[in-house]
Amino acid sequence: MATKKTRASKAKATKQSTKKAGTVLIVNMIPKSLSGETHQDSEPTIAVNPKNPRQIAASAFTPDPSHGPRAPIYISTDGGATWTLNSIVPSTVADGSATADITVAFGSSSDILYAGIIRFPFSGEQTRINILRTTDFQSSTTMKVLVDRQGAGVDQPYVQAITRGGKDLVYVGDNDFNAPSGNTATIDQTLDGGASKPTFKMIRLESRSTSGQDGPPVRPAVHADGTVYAVFHSWKSFDKQTGEGMADIVVVRDDHGGNSTKPFTDLIDPIDSKAGMRVVRGAKFNFNGEKGQQRLGGDVALCVDPTNSDIIYIAYNDDQPNGVYALHLLRSTDRGKTWSPELRRLDDALNPALAINSAGKIGFLYQRLMGLGAVQQWVTRFETSTDGTTWTAITLSQAPANRPRKDFDPYLGDYEHLQAVGKDFYGVFSANNTPKKANFPSGIVYQRNANWDTSTLLDVDNITPVAISIDPFFFKFTG
Repeated sequence: MATKKTRASKAKATKQSTKKAGTVLIVNMIPKSLSGETHQDSEPTIAVNPKNPRQIAASAFTPDPSHGPRAPIYISTDGGATWTLNSIVPSTVADGSATADITVAFGSSSDILYAGIIRFPFSGEQTRINILRTTDFQSSTTMKVLVDRQGAGVDQPYVQAITRGGKDLVYVGDNDFNAPSGNTATIDQTLDGGASKPTFKMIRLESRSTSGQDGPPVRPAVHADGTVYAVFHSWKSFDKQTGEGMADIVVVRDDHGGNSTKPFTDLIDPIDSKAGMRVVRGAKFNFNGEKGQQRLGGDVALCVDPTNSDIIYIAYNDDQPNGVYALHLLRSTDRGKTWSPELRRLDDALNPALAINSAGKIGFLYQRLMGLGAVQQWVTRFETSTDGTTWTAITLSQAPANRPRKDFDPYLGDYEHLQAVGKDFYGVFSANNTPKKANFPSGIVYQRNANWDTSTLLDVDNITPVAISIDPFFFKFTG
């Protein structure tokens, strides 16, 4: 269990600077041809092709603009400067030409793009998971279905991939209600994603009794040496009436790329001798909670240092007694065996995303509710540090939390995403799209039409006003 510092000692240990130590490009990803769209394009992820960083794929809750049978991904071939949509994800017209949860990832040297989705149609809690791939993310060909599983329900498929020994190792973290005994934290993995018919194996990560399920987020992170980590919420109690519960934050590890006799059991908790280190025990959450129109319930994030697989960071949320929804950042330098005191604590912040670049610099992306009442804002920030103590912060977006009104949950998304390629960081987040320069203090580029003098979005004709909505935003940080 991580030790806790007092607020006074944490204030001394953590230094923060708003001085820019690099350059940042921020782009609204909605193309000019879709200037009239007003969808809630929330819950974004991004995948940069490490073999060619000018090739980038991204996803959000965006429907096919032609109302066809396939949902789109966002694609860029110029390093994120411009974006178009490519509808290649299997879906149905009856379900709005969209998909539910979707994440994307490239193999590190294969040029293959993988995706994990909750596919329409499904009924109630009987969700349907697909794992997909394409060898050409610019092609109009529908992504190939590698896994199609229905049943008691699957939630939040979160895909990561790496090329090792000429083969793509693919890991999809998900919360699978088909699992026995309520041990729902799962990784679907294949050790050869590029094979004509890759074989996927379901790995149940949970080694302890639960309240009937684990939490929705299961986040894997992969190192080039074959070390694979994952973090998840191990639910110890849950009240369906109130939404309140208690969870342990558990990290698991496999030292052989998931090819062990008993995968993901290489990290043992010395207290109970079971697989999975309980980094935090008894974290409280409220699955019915909401702040700034954004639902709560517990977030986790994990990254591994590409220069040293011993070093990992995790971020997690919990409910504090005073009603604060706190975001915590911790580090391990011994492969998850022991953990630092918290490096950062941010009140009323969520959607953490983590990455470490080739120089060992940590990047930390999050969204924080700031201010009171009618002037509350969702503020999206990106911080970097070389030592976990001194942090440089950049504000990417700041906009009213009460506008626009949400159409569905999640408002901003259950996650956003960050990836490092070389020394550069690439990220994506969703936010209020009001074209107002004060909302983007680090600068902004819009593809869609807008009048910045009147802070008004404009339709394709560049004349007709368009209501504000939630858009995905790309950023690249160099420095």
